[in-house]
Amino acid sequence: MLKIILLNIGMVLGSTIVGPFFFVYLLATINHNTKAMIASRFGTGGQLIFGFLGIILHETSHLLVAIIFGHHIRSVRLIRRPTIDNPSLGYVNHTWRADSLYQKIGNLFIGIAPIFGCCTIILLLAKWLLPDIYSQLIVLTQRPLSQLYLTWPTFDWGNLLIFGLLTINICIGGFDLSTADYQNATQGLVATILLLIVLTILISGLPFGDTIQRAGMHFTKILMVISSFNLMISIILNLSFRLL
Repeated sequence: MLKIILLNIGMVLGSTIVGPFFFVYLLATINHNTKAMIASRFGTGGQLIFGFLGIILHETSHLLVAIIFGHHIRSVRLIRRPTIDNPSLGYVNHTWRADSLYQKIGNLFIGIAPIFGCCTIILLLAKWLLPDIYSQLIVLTQRPLSQLYLTWPTFDWGNLLIFGLLTINICIGGFDLSTADYQNATQGLVATILLLIVLTILISGLPFGDTIQRAGMHFTKILMVISSFNLMISIILNLSFRLL
């Protein structure tokens, strides 16, 4: 029984913390580098021009998740022109009760919210503008690799152009996590890991524990597919700016 519980804990932490956060780190690092190249070539104003939509979505994601976790919102600026004294492109100032486990765990999700918020918006754009590509992404989340086969998607070139322009803007402005975002996320990391361990131990002893774990693994697979799609876009975008 102990061996099964330890195995389940490893699977849960790997699928909910290690895997997703690996993609979070990759997306944030690549797009931070892209935004740095833009700033060096076009100035700080270039970040606003190339990434204004992503910046707004970035801060909106922080805001919505902070509200969900009951944090007190002190001030919000969805987008701003950076200055020498304050280089931030936007901010959400919030406070939480130190004695609230729920609000403390919220710090983790608030810190990384822009990654998942922007991924979701890009996925919805694909569903709207490139339905065939969207359908094939959904297939990836539903079939095992042994039964997987993909065909060349059909799409409208006009819709592809619109999708590309919007996605570029979202990637540049939205995926870059600041030092404050990472610091905020780490405040809830330990509490989240401990909670997951406790829940896994409890679920392991339930008759429907396997069903819950399979549902969790499927949800993680969806996140991995969506993140991989956005990671591919981010890499192409980064390489394109290197060639400019």
